[in-house]
Amino acid sequence: MQNFIALWLHRFKKYTHIFKVYLHFFSDYCKIFIRKKRSTKNITAIILTQQFGDIVAIEPLLRQIREAHPNDILLWIVKPIFKELLAYNPNIDIIIDDFCANHRLLLINSGIFDKIYNLQFRNNSYCEICNVYVENPVADSKDITIHNYYFQGNLLNVQQKIAGFPVTDQQPQLFISNKEINKIETLSLPPKFITVHCQSAQNSRNWDNKKWEVFINYFIKNTDLYIIEIGLTSDLKINSEKYINLCGKLSLLETAEVIRRAKLFVGIDSGPAHLANAVGTFGVIMIGKLANFINHIPYSGAYKSGKNAIIIRNETGPSADITVEEVIEQIKTNRLLLKV
Repeated sequence: MQNFIALWLHRFKKYTHIFKVYLHFFSDYCKIFIRKKRSTKNITAIILTQQFGDIVAIEPLLRQIREAHPNDILLWIVKPIFKELLAYNPNIDIIIDDFCANHRLLLINSGIFDKIYNLQFRNNSYCEICNVYVENPVADSKDITIHNYYFQGNLLNVQQKIAGFPVTDQQPQLFISNKEINKIETLSLPPKFITVHCQSAQNSRNWDNKKWEVFINYFIKNTDLYIIEIGLTSDLKINSEKYINLCGKLSLLETAEVIRRAKLFVGIDSGPAHLANAVGTFGVIMIGKLANFINHIPYSGAYKSGKNAIIIRNETGPSADITVEEVIEQIKTNRLLLKV
């Protein structure tokens, strides 16, 4: 009996999901069709649904696409959780919520788009309920995969190659509205602070919590700076009025606004580091060996050139092996606190 119930619960979940897939597809198709007919403009679709650091990093590519399609309606398909990163970008006309890979595949195959720039790797384009992958034949034809992409350059360069645009080294921009600015104003943040981001979704990118605690306590004790931690969650045990934990309390753009106001951003290679690059805050970023990638650089613009960032590397292992002393010494040697 239990097996019978489990089987029908599984089927109910699957068929309910598939029903919603087609509901979303027909709704989105009709919305796009009506917009297209009313304007008589072509629809150019950009597909990059997740990895919010990638979405921030490739903003210069969006400008290139707009220049190539000045009269088109530019549409971006993205996971709902990340759509705020695109909401105020003047080069985007429509944002479509990505329900699942199958929903995306139906839109791609519908013929509603006049041009498609699919920037999503196959590995990140699977719906386990529908058992559907979305292929990326353009990336495959150029032999660019999740396993070798950093050999092609930074995140912007990789996507420029997939999209067929000239490889450039441009500074990404992020568009923050008054809504986010006003929200951060209500927090009455201290005038001088360092923002830190300590945890990534990938453990291999993280620094040890004990090291973070030593690092933070050093600056609390030896400077007049406050420390504000951002991110989803925090496991740090810091007992000081000069430490403010905003983890899990901010939207992505609100997080970006906090970083923008910071005197310094210190973090690991993750999404918030891309926010820091885009808003122009000087960064100290710890990067370790990542799979087969040793000297990879995720960033373009001032973070890549070193004009606005210091990259501290461990070429033989994870970033967790970078010492606290090395990070503090880099900050002191480069006299970063004098800029505060």
